[in-house]
Amino acid sequence: MMSDTKTRKYNLADFFTNYFTHFGSLWVVNLLFCVPLAIYIGTAILLTHLFGELNWFLLFLIVPLMSPFFAGLTNVCRKLTANQGLSPVRDYFSGIRQNWLFFLLNSFLLYALIAGVFVIAALNRETGGNGAVFAYMIIMLFTSLVFILMDFSAVVMAVSVDIGYADILKNSLMLIGKGFVNHLKTLFALLFVGFLLYTTVALLQNFVVSMIVIGVLTLLCLPTLLMYVITYNAYQTIEKIIILPYSAQQQKVKRLQEVQKQDEQLTLADLEPLAQGDPEEYVFLNGKTVKRKTVLKMIEVKRQQTS
Repeated sequence: MMSDTKTRKYNLADFFTNYFTHFGSLWVVNLLFCVPLAIYIGTAILLTHLFGELNWFLLFLIVPLMSPFFAGLTNVCRKLTANQGLSPVRDYFSGIRQNWLFFLLNSFLLYALIAGVFVIAALNRETGGNGAVFAYMIIMLFTSLVFILMDFSAVVMAVSVDIGYADILKNSLMLIGKGFVNHLKTLFALLFVGFLLYTTVALLQNFVVSMIVIGVLTLLCLPTLLMYVITYNAYQTIEKIIILPYSAQQQKVKRLQEVQKQDEQLTLADLEPLAQGDPEEYVFLNGKTVKRKTVLKMIEVKRQQTS
């Protein structure tokens, strides 16, 4: 999928201009995303009220359960970043329809890593910092960090190019290095938003009021803002390393096919006058120069086809 970003420079001014220019459309998508999110949160609160405190494994089911809706959110943010024209409701649901399976599979991997980190952390606490368990915890944390960095590219790539799951993972692993600066920008931006939310809760010093403020921000902008940060930074690298080279190769193949089609439309009457003379001399044929011996071969092929 080609983008319309040839005359655009990726920078903070462009980021905020693009975001606030389309804020209304993003708000609509934000509300669509918050519907299933509210259902999940409401269910979690109800189950907590009925059965007591829920364990982390049940709470983090939000990752796979919400994954299809993240596909819609990512598709909208990708189209906004790529300047491809935005139809918020249609792009949101088409993103879900076309990419839900990838996001679901990807979410189970992320859920497994989260569960693994909690299990290893619990074992480390129970064993009092056993060396082997602590080493496993470090490995698990490092693996989770690598996967998260991969995911910054993987989820955007899934809605940008038509390639298989294995190729997306392979390319996203490669893009950790080539897009490392953009990944750092994403990490710092997400940490900054998290810091602002934490500061808000700390300053208000009232749990209910803090939850109301965070709830309003979530309804207003948080999901789309966070996904737009991820998409804006990841898409720059994906466009440069994958989309544009792939498009250039496709255009080259298309031009070759057009030339071949023009050659096939030539008749013997068109070719025979060009075949007279030294086979090593060059003649002009269909906008290109070729040796006469090439024309002779074409004549031979056409005669075989008509015989």
